[in-house]
Amino acid sequence: MKDSMKHNEPVRKVQQYAESELSDKAFKNMLIWFSVYAGLFCIGVIIAINADKINMG
Repeated sequence: MKDSMKHNEPVRKVQQYAESELSDKAFKNMLIWFSVYAGLFCIGVIIAINADKINMG
């Protein structure tokens, strides 16, 4: 019975969001810049922790 129900439903394509105007290029640029900022933040944290360890003796 479940097989017959599957065949009766029309096949629907996955719709993209109508409000989404973000292009692939902009999305890739966003990911690249986020990774740059995240990497710089991690480097800054490592430097701060090492500077604190050096000052503590």
